[in-house]
Amino acid sequence: CAIDQDPFWRIQRDIAEDLGYKKTAAIHSKFVPPLQGITGKMSASQAETAIWLNDDEKAVKNKIMKYAFSGGQATIDEHRKLGGRTDVDVAYQWLSILFEEKEKKLRQIHDDYESGKLLTGEIKQILVDKINNFLNEHRAQRKKAEKLVDKFMYSGKLAKNMWEARFE
Repeated sequence: CAIDQDPFWRIQRDIAEDLGYKKTAAIHSKFVPPLQGITGKMSASQAETAIWLNDDEKAVKNKIMKYAFSGGQATIDEHRKLGGRTDVDVAYQWLSILFEEKEKKLRQIHDDYESGKLLTGEIKQILVDKINNFLNEHRAQRKKAEKLVDKFMYSGKLAKNMWEARFE
């Protein structure tokens, strides 16, 4: 569930057993911010807030370069002098939460960005490359899976009724 639904899950856990139900379980993870900044949320109705599994390489690069909120400074000179803020930089946040598995590499990116050695466009390009590598692997695996779908699909009467049902 999304972070904004957490109060409802907490209430359910508080009253469930008194009503004869089991408590729900929840998996807590780090919040992945939308591209626009760490305070918003991703939205299916706003394509520029997220990267979708069907985005091509060009769309990924465009979205990251254009929409990913930067913790960098207003000018290159200022950035070189003052450094960037990883606490608000979306590219860094996505790298730390999802895409950079090596702690040492992430620490280097963090230190270089905060010192001003690494520029905003450079950290965004690192993220673009990581996302596109991930999506290319996803596309390859999906293509393989398409050949196997029939082996896992149930095509009996129950499945036919389920797929033809209309819920209005």
